[in-house]
Order: sequence, then structure tokens, then C-alpha cells
Amino acid sequence: MFSFLKKNKKNEIIDALKTIDQYVQSEINSIEKIDHNCTGETREVIETILDLSHLIESKQTEDLTLFGEIMLSAEKLSDGYTTDRITIKTSNEKLNYIAKSINVMTEKLDQSLTEIADTLKEYGEQKYIKDIDETLFKGGKLQELAKGINYLKGEITNNLRTKYKTSISLKNKSLDLLDNAMALSDATNSQVSAIEETSAAIEEITNTTRSNTQTAKTMSTQGENVKTSITNGLKLATETVTAMNDINDSTNAVHEAINLIDQIAFQTNILSLNAAVEAATAGEAGKGFSVVAGEVRNLASRSAEAAKEIKNLVESATVKANEGKTIADKMILGYQELDENISKTTRLIEEVVEASHEQEKSITLINDSVTEIDTLTQQNADVAQNVRETSSEIKDIANENVEHINKAEFIGKH
Repeated sequence: MFSFLKKNKKNEIIDALKTIDQYVQSEINSIEKIDHNCTGETREVIETILDLSHLIESKQTEDLTLFGEIMLSAEKLSDGYTTDRITIKTSNEKLNYIAKSINVMTEKLDQSLTEIADTLKEYGEQKYIKDIDETLFKGGKLQELAKGINYLKGEITNNLRTKYKTSISLKNKSLDLLDNAMALSDATNSQVSAIEETSAAIEEITNTTRSNTQTAKTMSTQGENVKTSITNGLKLATETVTAMNDINDSTNAVHEAINLIDQIAFQTNILSLNAAVEAATAGEAGKGFSVVAGEVRNLASRSAEAAKEIKNLVESATVKANEGKTIADKMILGYQELDENISKTTRLIEEVVEASHEQEKSITLINDSVTEIDTLTQQNADVAQNVRETSSEIKDIANENVEHINKAEFIGKH
């Protein structure tokens, strides 16, 4: 019986220790009140164990609260909040040290990140003067972050210096470009006007050349007609000379016939005088014969006078025929010379026609080229106007860049 009681007390002690072990092992959340019927030393031992278990439970609860603060602080830190601090303390100095270390860490992170944030805020305000202290962290990713930000700041500063210098240069060059573009635009517009006037003048020259070519062709045709007329005139003049020669021959024959008549009239007159003398010698018998002889002498005289007049007319006709022949000969020479001159003139006109035709083709090519140049010049004028507008836009952009960068503060700006 005693042995059973002793064994029963031992079991209660072991059960109490197991309950404490389960609590320590987090298998149970609390230590319930343990009923026991022990007395004496066994009861004292069990109550001591129970007190110890309650103390452990109290410590565990206190530590659990601190653990909760540590976990909450860690979660906030992981979410980016660095202002949270652990304010709870326990009788567990190790946990208090851990909490203190976490507070120191979050405090340092808060100060460091605040400095980084303030510096980045200045960067956001285009103030690239301040560097981040790279000794805030002894190493690791956070130090790499600080170095990276400083490196970024250096690159931004270099870019700003380069961009500022380039923008100022671009601003000056854009002003020169704008002036040149305006001059180019004005010159191109003047060129357009000049080309248009030249084109109109060449078009007029082209029309005039075409008209001259047509006129030259007409002159060539008229020259051929004149040459034909000259040939016909020369032929007629030659025929006239031939006719004049025939008239001259006929006149000479008439002149010879007149001379013969004149001789016959002279001889008839002599014979009539002889007959009158013989009639006078015959007396009364020769009176009738004397009258006949007188009449014959009168006829001979009248024949001689008529022959003389005809002779004079024939001589005058001969002179006129000779003059006509001379004039006709001169006319033939004139026609021949005129024919030569007309031939030369016709050749010259043909050369003029050919030259005018070539000139017309050349003028047409020039006109086409000038028209193409006019088109290209119009396009150049449009391009020049676009360049002018673009240059003005570039100037405005350059001024905006200079003004924008001028607001920034960085090392080497001046």
C-alpha cells in the first residue's frame, strides 16, 4: 500500500513535469491547475513544481509579448517603415538586448534612409551638390545603394555639364542656323522670282524663235519663188534679146531696101530729067511726054522723101533696138547677178532656217531645264521655309534646355 502511494506521488510529479515540458515545447498554450492529493514533502515538491511552472508560464507570456513586438517591428521594417521602436522590456536580458539591437538597427536605418531620401529629394529638385555618406553602412547592399546613388549623381552631373555645354552651343548655333535659314529662305524666294522671270523671258524667246523659224521657212519658200521668177525673167530677157536681134536684122534688111528704093528714086529722077530734056527738044510733040516726065519726077521726089523719112525711122528704130538690146543685155546680167545673189540669199536663209531650228530645239531644252529648275527651286523654297521653321523650333528647344538646365545646381556648372 505504501509502495503504491509512493509510486502514485512519483507519477504526479512526473505528470507535472511533463505538463511543464509540453508548455516549454509549445505543445500546449497554458498550464492548467493540477489536482493532487499529496501531503507532506511530496505536496511541497509538487507545489514548488507548480509555482515554477507558473513562473515559467509568466515568463513565457512576457517573452511572447516581446516576441510579438519584435515580429511586428520586423514586419514593419520589411514593409519599409523604419520609425517603429520596441518599447516593451522583460526580465529576459537576452531578449532585451535583441530588442535593443533591433531598435539601434531601425534607428540607424531610419537616419540613413532619411538622409538618402532628403538627398534624393534635393536631386528631385535638381540640386546635385550633396553626396551621400558612403560610410553610413560598412558594406553590403545598402552601402552599394549609397555608392550607386553617388555614382548616379556623378553621371547625372556629367550629363548635365555636357548637356548644358551642348545646349549653350546648340543655342548659339541655332541662332546662326536660324539667321542662315532666314537668309537662305529669302535668297531662295528671290531666286524663285528670278527663275520665274527668266522662265517667262525664255518662254517668250522660245515663241519668238519659233516665229523666226517659221518666218525663215516662209522666206526660204519666197526665195525659191523669187529665184523661179528670176529664172523666168532671165529666160524672158534672153528671148527679148533674141527678138531685138531679129528686129535689128529686120531693120537692117529694111534699111537696105530703103537704100535700094532711094537709089531707084534717084535714078528715076535722073531719067525724068533726061525725059524732060528730050521732050523739050521734041517741041510740041514732046509736051505730053514732058508732063509725064514731070509727074514721074514728082513721084521720084516724093519716093525719095518717103524713103528718106522711112530711112530716118528705120535708123531711129535701129538705134532704139540697139538700146533695147543693150538694156536687155544689162537686164540679163542683172538677172544673172540677181540670181546669184538670190541663190546666196536662199542658202543663207536655209542656213538661218537650220540654225533657227537648232536654236529652237536648244531654247526648248533650255526652257524645259528652266521649268525643271523652277520646280526644283519651288521645292527648295519649301524646304528652306521648313528649315527656317525647324531652325526656329530648334532655337526654342535649345533655349528651353538652357533655361531648364540653368535651374539645376551641379558641380562644374559655371
